[in-house]
Amino acid sequence: MKQSFLNRWIFYIFFFCFSTLSAQKLIIINSTTEPFTVQNDKKEVVINEGNKKEFSGITNRLSVTGSQNLNRSILVFLEPTEKLTITLKQGNTISYSGDQADIHEYLNEKLNVETFGKMKDYLTASNKKNIEELKNASEIFLSGVLKKVKLSSVLVSPDDKNSTKKLKNHIKYNWLYTVLTTVNSRKDKAFTEQAINYYYNKYIESDIAQYSCNSVYQYNVIEILAKNKESLQVELPTYPIVEHTDSDLINQYLPKSCQRFYFQKEYNYLEHNNDPGQDYYKKVLTEKFNDS
Repeated sequence: MKQSFLNRWIFYIFFFCFSTLSAQKLIIINSTTEPFTVQNDKKEVVINEGNKKEFSGITNRLSVTGSQNLNRSILVFLEPTEKLTITLKQGNTISYSGDQADIHEYLNEKLNVETFGKMKDYLTASNKKNIEELKNASEIFLSGVLKKVKLSSVLVSPDDKNSTKKLKNHIKYNWLYTVLTTVNSRKDKAFTEQAINYYYNKYIESDIAQYSCNSVYQYNVIEILAKNKESLQVELPTYPIVEHTDSDLINQYLPKSCQRFYFQKEYNYLEHNNDPGQDYYKKVLTEKFNDS
């Protein structure tokens, strides 16, 4: 009995020590000359100049705001045992060190520039109504992105680690948004139908049953599909409307997490223009989506 109790006690000690030592760790270093605020989920921390702060339990992203036009969203894809250090420097430049540092640097500093920069080639193919050219241009580009982040496919596998699933979905929907935007509501409905069904069947269909929006790109893609539902050769699932608006015909095809992005988009636009209508959208976000 005593031996059994002792063995369990030793096991708990080692388990606790291992869990503590191997816990996910993200360190933010302020190498600027002014303080800035870091927001992780709903928690905010001010880091003064020359100081650093350690974070754990990171959501998909952190936001960093301060003076001198500092307003950055930093994506984080870490496994529970991985550690990453992010240093913000003068001129709003950022450096990364630690686990997956090169991947985090690429995703945060270069991916958007490359994906959105490629849209001109998709527009050229779309204007020519050349579906093969569009497929080749977009998928060759995607293959290059995957090589840079050391992935062989953008489709999620049951064997993928949680961080890999998040990484794949971020890249996939960022890329899909730039492609589908170029074919969205074009006058040539036959080309639009051909393009949307190709990308839907190959990249989106496997996600539809459990679709959710963790980023604005997933929202943008499902919104494009909903607006072009007559072109889809499948029926999209429908969802309860969280708050009725003039956009119910579109929002009924959006899960609750995606409807939240609709209200966030409207709020951001009105808030930017100092429109008093922003109060309504802020109230909905607070009361219906538990935002604060």
